[in-house]
Amino acid sequence: MDQKKQDKWEDRSGKLCACDYRSTPERKKHSAVHTYTATLNSFTAFSDGKGDVMPTEQVFTPGVLKEYQDWMRQKGASWNTVSTYMRVLRAVYNRLSPPGNAGHNPKLFDGVYTKVESKTKRALTEGQMQTLSNADFDLLPEDVKCVLAWFLLMFMFRGMPFIDLAHLRKSDVKGRTIVYCRHKTGKQMVVSIPQEAIKLFEQFTDKNPDSPYLFPILNGQLKDEWKLYRCYLEALRNFNRKLEKIGKLLLPGVKISSYTARHTWATLSYYMGTAIGIIS
Repeated sequence: MDQKKQDKWEDRSGKLCACDYRSTPERKKHSAVHTYTATLNSFTAFSDGKGDVMPTEQVFTPGVLKEYQDWMRQKGASWNTVSTYMRVLRAVYNRLSPPGNAGHNPKLFDGVYTKVESKTKRALTEGQMQTLSNADFDLLPEDVKCVLAWFLLMFMFRGMPFIDLAHLRKSDVKGRTIVYCRHKTGKQMVVSIPQEAIKLFEQFTDKNPDSPYLFPILNGQLKDEWKLYRCYLEALRNFNRKLEKIGKLLLPGVKISSYTARHTWATLSYYMGTAIGIIS
């Protein structure tokens, strides 16, 4: 990125809001880095299309923000993508001009879309989960067998998120339990390995003795945090592609994603009478 493009995102202290975020070694929030970088790349493409370098004071105006929103929609961006990028811009604006300071406009983003709405039904019914659980693995294509197994294990492990499953280590297994820390919160979790999970667990764990990971999802040779995160992103994309394929094979018309196991476990647990506090 050339210096002029960087200057568009430079705050008054000379620190980049997006790029400097990634280069700071103590920061490990790679998902935020990914989102900030994507926003920067998107806005750079928008401003390049206008044929000039846009000073910071011109970026944060109602007119430019509305133009940027319209440009994204014309490029086929979903409303959730628009919302994500606008919320990143709002965070940058609040850093440049903190709320309460002179010159801060609390209504600057009122004219653009910043909501988050999901129109997708994420939870499966009990019958649909039984269909997946009873699937004959011998009849499935080789490339989706491990994906279905991991999806079922995520459900059996109390709706474990894919990012936590991917980062599980062999050392996390303590007999018939798994003790690990949530990737998102750092909170320690203890889950049992139920009887019905044992066959899948034994068949689809990583057999490579040199890999520290419990499942062959991440590259065990990677030591760099950023490269490992990129590896995870690619694994997540592949996981969701294969889940879509499984949906077409076993549950036609039903969309399955990496979130589905977690939401299904929570929903079915709720209808079984489990207290919301325990589910949470």
